[in-house]
Amino acid sequence: MKSLLKNSLFILFSACLLTACNDNTVYHSYQSLPDEGWEKSDTLSFQISITDSIPTTLRLFAEVRNRIEYPYHDLHLFISQNLQDSTVWRTDTIAFSLADSEGKWTGHGWGSIYQSETFFKSLLPLHSGNYTIKVINGMKDEKLQGLSDIGIRIEKQ
Repeated sequence: MKSLLKNSLFILFSACLLTACNDNTVYHSYQSLPDEGWEKSDTLSFQISITDSIPTTLRLFAEVRNRIEYPYHDLHLFISQNLQDSTVWRTDTIAFSLADSEGKWTGHGWGSIYQSETFFKSLLPLHSGNYTIKVINGMKDEKLQGLSDIGIRIEKQ
């Protein structure tokens, strides 16, 4: 339990440090998943406020924290967003490779938690406003075990 707490604090500190050092970060947030697993029917919603009066191209990243108990080498997510036009939803399917062919975790971390990220889209919002990104588990399991957190990061290009 101590090592899990130590790993979690280190990852949190590292993420805060990286975010603080990057002036291009517009949004960065994680949502924790239940220890008993992520239900197939559960949707994570990230509320994003874009305040720039002059539109700028944004780069979207998905982030995952997995525990060593995660049973697969990959993870598929369905990510829907309305950032270009608040009335139009666009959905992307994101494939994370969390482990190599031999089962070694490819993300950053050590011990029992690993963090991975992937760039998935660049886009130009039409205007400032409040937007939403929704993330759905794209795996076949009704309850997906071994994931700790799902995150979204948005940076100016």
